[in-house]
Amino acid sequence: MGRVRHAAEEIGEAWGRFREFWRDLTGENAYDRYVERHRRQHPDHEPMSEREFWRARDDFHETHQSTGCC
Repeated sequence: MGRVRHAAEEIGEAWGRFREFWRDLTGENAYDRYVERHRRQHPDHEPMSEREFWRARDDFHETHQSTGCC
């Protein structure tokens, strides 16, 4: 039974690492990274809500379009 438990733990850990990699790759964790950075650099005031963050990010990308070069 010990081997099964150990294998299950290893699979769970691998899945967690893959999930974090996938979230980083797709940008899904952008808000989490923003909150971490904001709390370190501006501990004296609250970060934007998640809804405000995604709206601001979308607005930024609409007004600062990339040409796809460089």
